[in-house]
Amino acid sequence: MPISPDFTSVYSHTFDVDYFDCDTTGHLKLVNLCAMIQMVASQHSVLGGISFWDLQATDQAWVVNKFKVEIEQYPKWQDQITITTWIELLDGVRSIRNFEVFLNDTKIATSSSLWVIMNTVRRRPEPMKLPHEQFEKFPDRIALKHPFTTFKNNTSFELLRTDTVKYSDLDMVNHVTNIKYLEWVIDAIHQKGQLINTIKSVDMVFKKEIVFPSTYYIGQCDDNVLQHYEIRNEEGQINFQCLIE
Repeated sequence: MPISPDFTSVYSHTFDVDYFDCDTTGHLKLVNLCAMIQMVASQHSVLGGISFWDLQATDQAWVVNKFKVEIEQYPKWQDQITITTWIELLDGVRSIRNFEVFLNDTKIATSSSLWVIMNTVRRRPEPMKLPHEQFEKFPDRIALKHPFTTFKNNTSFELLRTDTVKYSDLDMVNHVTNIKYLEWVIDAIHQKGQLINTIKSVDMVFKKEIVFPSTYYIGQCDDNVLQHYEIRNEEGQINFQCLIE
């Protein structure tokens, strides 16, 4: 698609917090906030000519590798929030995209994400074939207070839940969409009686894609001060890791 005449390198989008976005307390679910953040990234890429459909012309797609959200306040039903995004880095193979979330004029959350370009036929990373000079990069405009975590492979693993990938878990790249991993973990820890709406930050890394109809295992690791969770496949390989505060 051509670059939109409305394109700017910093983009904002406003959402009304809907009833279906909220949890049992009437506040926006963390998973839905993550979805809204990525919707803004997607819309910005559409306006700038590097969207999913643009990349598919050369068998490529954006795939998230790291995603972190820091939350000061959860909006509630009927609130209106504005999410602003910009690109910190885009070197052809990977991109760091940052976000700020506002309720009225108050910044209530920040986020950063690391994306890589994947060849959707070979299922391997490769340099982006589309031009991206239209995007101004903002290397000094950092959103997060704390950087991404460097995760280690852990031997401890307390199994919380086992399940299989469903059709509803899949996205247009034909693998489990990234917010599903967080949703699975939250469902597992809620089952243990832990409070979900007290989460102040979640730091995620996506290591290996999961496809239909794979079996996956959700576990908690006890070697970190923060709550550390992993999703592993049947071979014991780590697909997803996250730290929750």
